[in-house]
Amino acid sequence: MTLTTAYSPWLIPLCLALGAFCAWLLYRGSRERSGWNSPLVWTLGIFRAVVIATLAFLLLEPMVRILLRDVRKPIVVVAHDGSSSLLAGKDSAFYRGEYLQRLEGLRDGLNDRFDPRPLTYGDEVVDGLKGEGTDGHTDIDQLFRNVHDRFAGPDLGAVIIDGDGIYNRGRDPLLAAEKLGVPVFVVALGDTTVRPDLVLRDVEHNRITYLGNEFPVLARVVAHHLKGARSRVIISRDGKELAAAEVQVGTDPAIIEVPLLVKADVAGTQRYTVAVKDVSGEVSTTNNGQTIYVDVLDDRRKVLVLALSPHPDVAALRESINGMEGYACDVAYAANFQGKPEDYDLVVLHQLPSGYAAVQPVLQRIIEKHVPTWTIIGQNTDFNQLNALGGGAEITSAQRTVNDAQAAMSPDFALFTLDADVVQAIERFPPLQVPIATYQTRRGASALLLQKVGVVRTPYPLFVIQPQGERHDAMTCGEGLWRWRLADQQLFRTHAHFDQLVQKIVTYLALKQDKSRFRVHHAPEFDENEHVVIDADLYNASYEPVNASEASISLQNEKGEELVFAFGRSGANYRVDAGALPAGRYTWRASTELDGERLQTKGELLVRPLLAERASLVADHQLWNAIAARTGGLVVPADSLDRILGALEERPALAARSYSHASFSDLIGLRWIFFVLLSFLAVEWALRRRSGSY
Repeated sequence: MTLTTAYSPWLIPLCLALGAFCAWLLYRGSRERSGWNSPLVWTLGIFRAVVIATLAFLLLEPMVRILLRDVRKPIVVVAHDGSSSLLAGKDSAFYRGEYLQRLEGLRDGLNDRFDPRPLTYGDEVVDGLKGEGTDGHTDIDQLFRNVHDRFAGPDLGAVIIDGDGIYNRGRDPLLAAEKLGVPVFVVALGDTTVRPDLVLRDVEHNRITYLGNEFPVLARVVAHHLKGARSRVIISRDGKELAAAEVQVGTDPAIIEVPLLVKADVAGTQRYTVAVKDVSGEVSTTNNGQTIYVDVLDDRRKVLVLALSPHPDVAALRESINGMEGYACDVAYAANFQGKPEDYDLVVLHQLPSGYAAVQPVLQRIIEKHVPTWTIIGQNTDFNQLNALGGGAEITSAQRTVNDAQAAMSPDFALFTLDADVVQAIERFPPLQVPIATYQTRRGASALLLQKVGVVRTPYPLFVIQPQGERHDAMTCGEGLWRWRLADQQLFRTHAHFDQLVQKIVTYLALKQDKSRFRVHHAPEFDENEHVVIDADLYNASYEPVNASEASISLQNEKGEELVFAFGRSGANYRVDAGALPAGRYTWRASTELDGERLQTKGELLVRPLLAERASLVADHQLWNAIAARTGGLVVPADSLDRILGALEERPALAARSYSHASFSDLIGLRWIFFVLLSFLAVEWALRRRSGSY
C-alpha cells in the first residue's frame, strides 16, 4: 500500500506548519488569560493542530494505492442438448429424469475447483440446464460461437457438451469447436443403430403459384436397410389424391428424388399432404409425411397491347409477356377496340396515338384512370398528340423518314437493374427504326437505353421511363423489337435476354401501389415454436403514420376456432405478439376506426410444423469423435460422467489463476477520517467547556 497525492508531496510539511501555526494563534497567552496549566494548553493545541493539518492535507487530494489479488477458477461450460430429437427415442424417460440428475451432479461436482456455466442449446442458447426437450432445431455451431463470444480467453478451461450429434441448422460445428482453443468433452447420447426406415427427408415446392397452373414438387426420400422395397409418394388435399409416383429402393442406403406436378385448381392458401406409403418392417412411420402450403393466386395482372395495325412487334411482345408468371396479355387494334383500358394493369400503345385511328377517348380514359402505358413509336405515330400526353420524352422537328439506331445502356439509369449479359446482348442487337427528330428526356424521367447511330453515342433516349405519381409510363422511340427477339435466338440460342428486358419494363410499369390506409404485414410463415408477431400501420388522409385509434385482429384456424388480439402501440405503428401457435393455416381479419371511417383488411398466415428433428433419429457419434480428437477432449457414454471430472482434475493446466490489479481510494471519501476529526473537535470543546472557556 502506497500513498500518493495529486500535488507535490513537498506541500505536506506546509500543511503541518499551517496546523501548528493556527493552534499557536488560538492558544497563545491562554495560561495568563484563562489560568490553564501547560498540559491542558498543549493538549488543546495538539487537537486543533491535527484537525487543521489533516484538513489542509486532504486538499492535496491524497489517494491510497492498494494492490488487490483476484483468484479465478477456470470456467467449464456444461452444455445440454435441448432439442426434441433426443427425447424421440426409446430412452426418453432416462434422459428426462435420471440422466439429467447425473448431469446436474456433474455440474455441482465441478464447483470445488472450477467455475461451471450451464447452458442448453437447440433453437437458441439459454442459461441453465433445461430438460423439456422441445426445441425444433439443433444448432451446435451456434453454441460454440456463443461460448466463444461470452467466455473465450485465458479463463475458459473446457467445454462439456452432450447430445446425439444430429444438427439441422447452422454450419459444421467442427471449426467453431477448434476455434475455442480448449478441450471439448462429449457425453454421447442417442442410438447409433441404423434400423429399416423410409424417411421423407424434405419437400421442395413453389411458395406461390397461380390458379390453373401446374407447379412442381420434388420429394426427397431416404431409405435405410430396405433394398428392393417398393412404395409410393402421394400428394393429396383434403384426402383426395392429386399426384403420385412409384418409388423403387435399389441401394442401401438410398436417396431418391421424386418429381411430381400438381395442378392448382383452387384459389387461396392450399394445404397439401406429401406422404410416402409405409412399407413392411419400418421402425417408424412418423417421418413418412410432411405438410406443405402453397398460395394459389387468382389475380393475374392483365396487359393490353393496343396497336394501330398488325405488326411483328406485337407478336414479340405478346410472347414475352405471356411467358411471365402471373401475367396475361391481350391484343387489340385501335379500329375495333371496345373494351375499357382501366380493366388492365398496363396498356402498350404501338404506333399510337396516330392520325389513322381515333383513339382520343381511350387515351383520355387512360389518363383519368391512371393506367400505366408503354408507348412504342413508329412512322405512323402522331407526335403532336404524343407530346400532349406528357410522356417521358419530348419529340420535336419530327420527320416521316427513319434512322437506324442501336441501343447503348445509360449509366445513370437506376429504376431497376438488368443482368450484365443482358446489357451486352442488347447492345449487339440490330438497330431499331427511329423517326428522325429531336428527342429530349423530360425532367423526372430516366433513359434506360440511348440511341447509338453508327459509332456515335447520342444523348437521345431510345428507351425512357417516367415514374410520375400514380401512373408510370415508358416510351420506346422506334419500332423493330421483333428483330431483337430473332437476334437473341440467332446469337445466343435463347430468348431470355430480350424477355428479361420486356419483363423488367412490364413488371415496373404494372406494379400496383398500395394506397390503403390500414396495412398489416408479417412474415408469410412461422415455425410451430416461433412467436407469431404481426405489425400494422395506420395512415391519416395525408398518409402520415398515426396510432391514436385502437386496433384489433382476429385469427381463425382451420377448425373455425377464433383468437382475438388487441394491437399494442410500437413507436408510430402497431404490433401484436400472438405467441407460439399450433401448426396450420390461419386466416386473419384486422380492423380499426379513424375519423369516423371503419378500416378493415384481411389475409392469411401459416404456422409450419417442426419436422427437422424427426427426419433422422440415428445418432451421429462420428461428429463427437472428430470434435474430441481435434480439441484434445474425450467422448464418454451417459453412464460415465465421472470420467470427465477425473480427466479435468488430472490436467495441470486447468488450475486457478491469480490476477493482481491496483486499486486507488481517495482518503477524503473515507468516513472514519471524518469521525476521527469530529471526535478531536468534540474532545477539544469538552475540555474547554470544563475549564470554563465556554
